[in-house]
Parts: sequence; structure tokens; C-alpha cells
Amino acid sequence: MRRLILARLRSALEDPQLFFRESLLSFYPARVDSALADTRLFFIVGMGRSGTTFLSHLLDRVPECAVYHEATGDRSALVNAYWDPDKAGKHLGGSRQRLVAARIIRSKCRVYGEVNSYLRHHVDALQARWQPTILHLVRDGRFVVRSLMNRIAFSPADEDHTGRLAPLCGDPLAGRWPDVGRFERVCWYWAYANRYLLERKLAVIRFEDIVSSYDQFERQVLQPLELGLPIELWSSETLRPRNVAKNTSFPGWEGWTREQRHQFETICGPVMSDLGYAI
Repeated sequence: MRRLILARLRSALEDPQLFFRESLLSFYPARVDSALADTRLFFIVGMGRSGTTFLSHLLDRVPECAVYHEATGDRSALVNAYWDPDKAGKHLGGSRQRLVAARIIRSKCRVYGEVNSYLRHHVDALQARWQPTILHLVRDGRFVVRSLMNRIAFSPADEDHTGRLAPLCGDPLAGRWPDVGRFERVCWYWAYANRYLLERKLAVIRFEDIVSSYDQFERQVLQPLELGLPIELWSSETLRPRNVAKNTSFPGWEGWTREQRHQFETICGPVMSDLGYAI
């Protein structure tokens, strides 16, 4: 309850006008249903540090399309849905559903989308509730693990997010989790998230492909979403990095120890192979 109250307060501070519109919609549920029913919806989910910020900004430039990154409260909802899948559907109802409707009404968009890593455990609930198009965004695990190691994932400073996560019963790391080091935990986080989404058989977007080739961007993103974006806009955005890591003290693959490489290959290797990445 405390997290929900704080999330609502943050929403009010971030965008007071949208918060007021969303709150007002609680008195007009039919207006919410109408906005959602009359708008084409899509969600692109995946692991954080995989290009979600870049892709949300790029797709938001498509005419008559409103695309967002994350919403206040989604991070906590990710953890809740991880432990209890029933909470995924509950998160998408109420104020979260009204937020989507409020965004649609304000933008007058025909297509509404989110590129949101925090909704990856909400895929089943999203499909059951709105039947949107859902795509799976991936990036080479070696880059993502390095980026997360340079942030606060699985450190004491992140106790409200990754600090609340641990392998489920039956996971190879579950039995020895208290003794697992931070690097292995980050590897597990990337591998589990992508394995979970692969099991849902979503169409996959490879970040490296879509930023290096417009043809790949068109095939992997635009065509499944039935959108159009000129190559000139794609070119300008790919030259403008988004959400770049400020801390680069933890090295890339070439600077990893033999033990770290072995741990990565053991934990992430099978998923890397399934995604078409060669180690």
C-alpha cells in the first residue's frame, strides 16, 4: 500500500494535468473502455538496458502514434508480478488502465504503444486484457550485464527492486542464492528475463540489428506493428544515443576474468544461443 501511495504521489508531481485527467476518468469507466477499444495497442517488453529508451523515442515520432517508456509504479509491479502472476492483471486495471486511456485521449492517437521493460511479467495479462501486439526486445547479454554491473542492480542501493528478487523454486541457483555473488546474480537476471519471454514465443527484436540496418528495423519493428517511419528519421535517431551509461568502470567482455566468463557462459550461454548471439 505504501508503494502504491508513493507511486500515485510521483505521478501527480510528474504530470499534474495528466494525473487530473486520469483521476477524473475513475468516474467515467465507459470512456476508458471506449478509448482502449478504439485504439490499436502495442507493447515492446524485454530486459532493461536493451535500448528501450531509444526505441520509445523513435517510435513516438511516427505520425498519429503515442509511445511511452515506463510509468510510475511499474518497477514495483514487475517484482509483484514475478512472485505472484495474478498481480499482473490487477496492476493493469484501475489507475494503470485509466492512465493509458488518459494518454490516448490527450494525444488523440490512433496507435498507443509502450516500450517498457517493467511489463515483461505482464505479457499474459496484457494479452488477456487488451489483445495488443507484443514484441520481445533483446540485446547481447554481455553488454546488458556490463551495463547493470555499472549501475546498482543487486547492490544494497537497489533493495527495493532487484533486492526483492530471487530465483524461484527449481531454478539451478535457487538453493545457493545467499552465496551467489553480484555478477552471477546479474547474469541470472538477464537470462531469466529473456528465457521467460522466449517461452511466450513473441516475435524478437534484436537491438543490434535495428540500429545498424533500416531494412532490419522495418522488418523486425515497423512491419509487425503496421507502422511507417522514414529512413531519414531512423538515421537521425540512431546517431543520437539515449540513456547512455555514465559509469563505465566495470569492463566489457574483453576485461572479464576467466571465472566471470565461465559464469556468464554457464548461466547465460543457452539463452544467448537461442537469441542468435555467438559467444
